[in-house]
Amino acid sequence: MTEPTVLIVLASADRRGAEVEGLQLAAELSARGVVATAVACAPAAAGSAAPLEVQVLGARPLSLGSLRALRRLARGADVVVALGSSTLPACALALLGSRTPFVYRSIGDPARWVRGGWHRRRTGVLFRRAAHVIALWPGAAASIHELYGVSTDAITCIPNARPAAKTTPPSRASARSAFGLPAEANVVAWVGALSHEKRPVAAVEAVASMPGAWLLLAGGGPLQADVAAVAQRLMPGRHRLLGVVADLVPVWAACDVALLTSATEGMPGVLIEAALHGVPAVATDVGAVDSVVSDGRTGRVVPAEAGSQVIAGALADALAQRVAWGSAARLHVTTHFTWQSVAPQWVELLRRVGSRAR
Repeated sequence: MTEPTVLIVLASADRRGAEVEGLQLAAELSARGVVATAVACAPAAAGSAAPLEVQVLGARPLSLGSLRALRRLARGADVVVALGSSTLPACALALLGSRTPFVYRSIGDPARWVRGGWHRRRTGVLFRRAAHVIALWPGAAASIHELYGVSTDAITCIPNARPAAKTTPPSRASARSAFGLPAEANVVAWVGALSHEKRPVAAVEAVASMPGAWLLLAGGGPLQADVAAVAQRLMPGRHRLLGVVADLVPVWAACDVALLTSATEGMPGVLIEAALHGVPAVATDVGAVDSVVSDGRTGRVVPAEAGSQVIAGALADALAQRVAWGSAARLHVTTHFTWQSVAPQWVELLRRVGSRAR
């Protein structure tokens, strides 16, 4: 069977979860004989640390230059894959009247982003322009069908994935030494964008309430100064603010528990990465979190708006069960959320869409 040629469209060259996964998807498809190339609709934000090395189509996702460049590149592809919200209108507009179909991959929780009837109708039109839609989990698929009128036959669930660990991580002792952490302290890692929907201040407040616990926080964003101020006030000397980190392996090696405090999510890749390194998690019950973290077996799942005391109690549970829950977490995600199991699902879907186009 002739493998399809695939163009993967990212929202930007920023090193964020969806963009990193799109680049990994291109590599995994290529390793399986699919000719796959990733491009970005817009450059990384000014001052962004370690932007992705991909071709950038224009200044903004919906600029005329970006749309023209996308249409031109799509002529050489059998299928276009759009990852992320801004790539949906970009592909719908750029490929209007084109023979190249596009597959839209919804990365978040569709039910959380509806902004009134007009927005829903407009978004529904864009969704239905796609030849196929990929949801991260069944609940998201149901929302896409109910909210936007996409046929269930045109929706497939394919979860997020991460590469299985191929290198030996640094030892716990050396990782902690590199970050200036005490050898025997309880260390909680929080990784993500420092933005309101990720609720990083809630993470600081929760860990600060735990005597002797340290917070290792990786990420950048608009709340960076606020988070630094709160951490210095509530837990001086017990935190490390790392900024944007390209390689998270040392972070997972140094910590005991991963913490996610988001108000909204899709399927958080950081929870998959942490579990692959044997780190249990405490996470808010949003999006597909409960499919990655099994409450009471691989970590704890707390209510979406949980306060600092509830989060701190869940962290204490995870610390007490760190070894057992960490082992169970590694087994769970290795079975369901690595490219070994997920990439073949992509290949099969893209073959079907590409063959119909041909």
